[in-house]
Amino acid sequence: MASPAGVSIRVYTETDATTESVAVTGIDLISADNATNSTANRATYPITAGANSYEKWIKAYVDTAADNYVNNFKLWGTTAIDSTTTLYVASTVTGSTPTSATSAVAVNDWTNYTDSTTALAWHATNMTAIGSVSVFAVFQLATGAAAAAGNWTQATLSYSYDEA
Repeated sequence: MASPAGVSIRVYTETDATTESVAVTGIDLISADNATNSTANRATYPITAGANSYEKWIKAYVDTAADNYVNNFKLWGTTAIDSTTTLYVASTVTGSTPTSATSAVAVNDWTNYTDSTTALAWHATNMTAIGSVSVFAVFQLATGAAAAAGNWTQATLSYSYDEA
């Protein structure tokens, strides 16, 4: 019987997105470059209306190796982002220092990726060993000048991969 792979999500911060977090269960799109996910973090680093969040650089990380490999990673999710905001996403091989300036990487509107049939192709090649990582997925939230203060609608990010 095959052993299932274990894959987690890691956030990458600092210069060239090289500092790797532990496994995370959520990401905050905030006005700081950190890997913390908490109510206090969001309250400490709010996004000013009309501004962008810092880019959030993430990778899939193999915690438990599959018998052969995992590959064909895809991303999609809910699109219930508030009308005064736009969530952008893209995948890329090369890390860059996260910024709150308009992203040169995360340029695709998240609302294009609503389910597994319209998912963003994230990482295609085989990952075989513990510690293997995907290419980056980069997110940035852009707020409109008329954005209301307070919490915004939470988005759910889903991902899938093939395993052999």
